[in-house]
Amino acid sequence: MNQNAPKLDYLAPDISDLARQRGGASNDPLNRPKSGEQNQITRAVARRLLPACIVTPALLWWGLIFGVHRGWYDLETCFTLFVYSVTVVFGVIVCLNLKRLSRMDAEQADTRDKLKRAKETAEAANRFKSAFFANISHEIRTPLTAINGFAELLLNAERTEEERLADARVIRRNGEHLLTLINDILDLSKIEAGKMSVERILCCPAGVVGEVCSMLRQRAVEKGLALEVKFDGPIPKMIRTDPTRLRQVLINLIANAIKFTKEGGVSLAVSVKPSFRVENPLLEIKITDTGMGIPLEQQAELFQPFVQGDATISRQYGGSGLGLAISRHFAQALGGDIALTSKPGRGSTFTITVGTGPLADAAIDEHPEQAMDVQDHFTGPQVRITGSVLVAEDGTDNQALIAARLSETGLKLEFAPNGKIAYEKALAAAQRGTPFDLILMDVQMPVMDGFEATLQLRGKGYRGPIIALTANAMDRDRSKCLSAGCNDFVTKPIQMENLFKAIGRYLTVVPVAPKAGLSQDSAAAAANRAALVQKFYQELPGEIEQIEQAIVRQDRVRVKEISQLVLGKAAAAGLKDVAPQAAKLMQSAESEPSWMNLRQAVIDFAKDSQPEPKADSKRDAA
Repeated sequence: MNQNAPKLDYLAPDISDLARQRGGASNDPLNRPKSGEQNQITRAVARRLLPACIVTPALLWWGLIFGVHRGWYDLETCFTLFVYSVTVVFGVIVCLNLKRLSRMDAEQADTRDKLKRAKETAEAANRFKSAFFANISHEIRTPLTAINGFAELLLNAERTEEERLADARVIRRNGEHLLTLINDILDLSKIEAGKMSVERILCCPAGVVGEVCSMLRQRAVEKGLALEVKFDGPIPKMIRTDPTRLRQVLINLIANAIKFTKEGGVSLAVSVKPSFRVENPLLEIKITDTGMGIPLEQQAELFQPFVQGDATISRQYGGSGLGLAISRHFAQALGGDIALTSKPGRGSTFTITVGTGPLADAAIDEHPEQAMDVQDHFTGPQVRITGSVLVAEDGTDNQALIAARLSETGLKLEFAPNGKIAYEKALAAAQRGTPFDLILMDVQMPVMDGFEATLQLRGKGYRGPIIALTANAMDRDRSKCLSAGCNDFVTKPIQMENLFKAIGRYLTVVPVAPKAGLSQDSAAAAANRAALVQKFYQELPGEIEQIEQAIVRQDRVRVKEISQLVLGKAAAAGLKDVAPQAAKLMQSAESEPSWMNLRQAVIDFAKDSQPEPKADSKRDAA
């Protein structure tokens, strides 16, 4: 490897700063006087002229003397011919080299221009990179500060139930903001790399608008704002577009309208332009607010990344300045655009257009308002789901979260801390004739990852549905999961609504009325937790014995696997006294160098994790 090769994977300092550090602008190679370059050109031309100036006269003189000896002319004529010949030859040589000199000068000038443009491009990229990291660092730290701070308040036992509930809402709101920011960064990176793709499928435009308004209506209500939708003219029941990207654009623009409006409201006007009969009709959605408005001089740059109205906007309202840039790209990719009209103090109107596909024979939606009503039962304990689920997840916190939410629906859960154990459990259940109805497979786990576990299961003929859980949200990651044999794909952080929807595609989901089914759901959840507790204590002796055998073999990997499995089961069963002891055991398995001390930690855990005897049992013993 060439040790002198330049390394490019670092944040380059500003070139002009380097120039000043080295003694001023005169050290900048692009602004340096051209004398050095001219001297190099002169020396190159001189190297060509010097041989010609020596060799050419010598050859001429030798030829002329040869003519004198032959008697072709006398010596005087020889000198005359020599002078004229040398003059002509020198003139030709000088003219040719002057042309070359001019050409080399033009090449040098062209090189300087290219270097200057490259320098300007590099400086612009450097400024953009610095702005990117400065903005992103601020935007990430802000919600993280709120999350950490209110999490500490939430742990304060002196706070009232209402205060803790308010703390939890703040944590959730900032977590959602952080997730939105990360998604925007991923989208921007895909756009910059030219890898952002859109699909065109049939979808209901009124349904998409209704879903977004349903999501954001609570924000408007909290600020005392109206959020209204009006349909101008006929609206098709179905259009051909990318509903996910259209939904993302609407969420960005409507959320901004609500955020920057203090009083009044936000209204949406949906129509088809210019008509159904044209070759390429457009769905037009106008979002009008009664907010602060945007000055004309700021509107031109509003769709650039990290650009907001002015510096006080970010401090007062937050936001990374990525939403509008990404939204315009999506709208253009869908065959439309985003336009803006605004007056300071009188509000703004963002007009979104997207291609719909041919509408000449499209069915008209006579009642688009009804199509806006979003009926979604996959929201938590308001559904009952029958079946057994194997959860392959190495993160104990995620295990506890999944267990807490899925157990409320009546699902029977089994956990595996890595892909190898998940593979073994799935095959064992299938061989017993009681296969799992569904597997939730984390793709990144120790020992064996989810991709390999899924490939091996499919190789053994396993046909049950497998849903991949992954923190990787790129399109190529989805393709990789599906290629490995997974049936579906849910990204982390896990949004329960998306998880329930994915589960509902493979298991029987029965909606339950919130009021009528509340006590039944609570009883079912309690029964499910009791079953998990009973199963935990039934399997605990065998697991402790496996840990002790692994200690005898000095197999630390196996000790950590089983310790993590025990911790996940304890958290899933809601054993608040046992889970910390299991966490302590897992920490000892990771960091305790002495096998004797580790065995003692196992003995202490087995002693401390025994279930407390019931009151009746105590009286009987007495």
